[in-house]
Formats: sequence, structure tokens, C-alpha cells
Amino acid sequence: MKKRLSGILACAMMCTPALLGLDAPRGKDIRLEPAPKEVQLGSGAFQVGPHTKIFVQLGHQAEDRIAAETLAEEVLDQSGLRLNIAGMKAAAKAEGGAIVLARLQDERVRSFLARNGLKADAEVGEDGYLLFSDKSHLIVAANSGQGLFYGVQTLRQLLRPSDKGLMCPAIGIRDWPSLQETTPMISRELAQSEMRKPRE
Repeated sequence: MKKRLSGILACAMMCTPALLGLDAPRGKDIRLEPAPKEVQLGSGAFQVGPHTKIFVQLGHQAEDRIAAETLAEEVLDQSGLRLNIAGMKAAAKAEGGAIVLARLQDERVRSFLARNGLKADAEVGEDGYLLFSDKSHLIVAANSGQGLFYGVQTLRQLLRPSDKGLMCPAIGIRDWPSLQETTPMISRELAQSEMRKPRE
């Protein structure tokens, strides 16, 4: 009898969140591979439209351009929108509605992300990344070009079609690759990027 009662209680506890609507549909729609270590869902979405620009911080343009171009190609493939890629100084403020690919060495970026619940601590490491999106901001930040590249791969999966182009749901992500994920993933993406380039 006790076993049966505990089984019923366990089932009730597992089913309660769904019955109360705590398991929001938007959470179910977001499936990311590989699954990030930490995800916080927000409300609203960032709109990617014809006037959206991708900003890359000056001083890291050569290394971070691969991530920016990969993102621009994804937007073009999904929506037909051609986004401009521009450089910006670390201390500069990006114009509203821009996608910013930043480095975590930038104190302003780190502080902004920390205020929004995303801490750039030692756990994130060299190849980890932070991704933040709300109605006004879309930021991917990392300590290295490789970390930024991983963050952009996650962002590509988050983009969804919308009336105005594409949208990214409001979300906060902290992630860092497990040892076995690092090299094969970036090698595969770089190979695909090379294959897309026109032959001279």
C-alpha cells in the first residue's frame, strides 16, 4: 500500500508543473545541440530585421570575423536579409537593435551581462561563452575567438522566422564545451565555411 501511495505521489509531483502551465511552450520549442550548461528563459524576443548590424570589437576583427560571417550567412539563408558586419571600439556603445559579438575582457560587457544574471567566471574559461537576448539586446561574448564561434553556433539554432525577418527568444545562456566537444565541432564548421566560399 505504501509503495502504491508513493508511486501515485511521485507521478502527481512530476505531472503538476505541466498541469499548472509552469512548463511553458517556449521552453519546449528550444532544443539546442549540444545542450548548454545553464539556460534562463525571459519574455519577449529580439527582432533581426533589414537594419540590424553585426558588430565585432576592433582588435579582434580578424579572429572574430569567422563567427560574424557564419551568423550573417545563417540570417541570409533563413530570411534573405543581408546584414552588414562593422567594427566597433570596446568602449563604444552599439546602436540599438544591433547584434554584438564581444570579448569578456571588456568590463562594460561583463558588467552588463552580470546585471542580467550571466557571470563571466573561471568556469566559462577560454572556450566558453555567454549569450544574452531581450527586446533591445543580442550579445554573444567570450574570452576567445573559438568561444565566440561556439556562441554563434548556439545563436544560429535560436533564430526563428518572424513577420519582420527573424527573431531570437529572450534568453540567457552560460556554456562551456566539454573536452570531447571542442575540436571536432569547430573543425566541422570551419570546413563547411570554406566549402561555401566561391572559387577564384
